[in-house]
Amino acid sequence: LGEAWRRARRVGGGMKARCTLRQIIGDRTLHHTAPDAPLSEAAAVMAEHGVGAVAVLSGETLEGILSERDIVFRSVAQGHDPSRTPVADAMTRAPVTVDIDDPISDALAAKLGDRFRHLPVMDAGRVFGLLSNREIPPEYVTMFERFREMAAADPATEF
Repeated sequence: LGEAWRRARRVGGGMKARCTLRQIIGDRTLHHTAPDAPLSEAAAVMAEHGVGAVAVLSGETLEGILSERDIVFRSVAQGHDPSRTPVADAMTRAPVTVDIDDPISDALAAKLGDRFRHLPVMDAGRVFGLLSNREIPPEYVTMFERFREMAAADPATEF
């Protein structure tokens, strides 16, 4: 899909301007927690900042990602006490990441919106930010879905 996506982007594909992951992430603050922090503390960070996920860092190393769904499904629904359960027990370990200079199509190809709701965005090996599937411009999602349909309909087509 990558090359077809790039060709369509050059042609325009109905989009007025090229949007990059760097532009989407901007200069917003990266909200994070530690693997040994209690889930209740991580939930408080999410609530305070109005975010649905936080990066889980050991120093500057990405250990995982923790979403509100992780807290609910992997801890609370299992009867665990969020004030006594460490983030490491509920987080998604070794998450799929994208690079800050990757095209938006790479985030979509990494299953953002299908399998994942949030992706860590990396810059020179460090977490730069978290990308939410809601932040991808709708026209990019529509174009990506169309290319995926075309590829499924004609496997011989090189995308």
